[in-house]
Amino acid sequence: MRNPGGPAEIIVHGKSGFNIDHYRGDQAAEILVDFFEKCKTDPSHWTNISEGGLKRIEEKYTWQIYSERLLILTGVYGFWKHVSNLDRRESRRYLEMFYALKYRKLAESVPLAVEE
Repeated sequence: MRNPGGPAEIIVHGKSGFNIDHYRGDQAAEILVDFFEKCKTDPSHWTNISEGGLKRIEEKYTWQIYSERLLILTGVYGFWKHVSNLDRRESRRYLEMFYALKYRKLAESVPLAVEE
């Protein structure tokens, strides 16, 4: 399930999850009821959706893929910095913007260590 304002490519509706508009509760309820009814009649339906989600993650959202994208962005940034000859303040603003847009949510999602 996802927020309709988020990236659409994360979930393929009905294959790796469900796109649910939290502003349309009736539609959300229908999607959930339909999902659970299908699971009741076909127990493999739950597994198919779960495996579809895991497959989507493996295809699009691994650390290997993120690191490759980051290396590409680093190259682009390096070239851009060289061409535009940014000063330190502008470089810092760019990096802060990049962090806020790309990595803040990812960093917030990492669970804190809990001592037992």
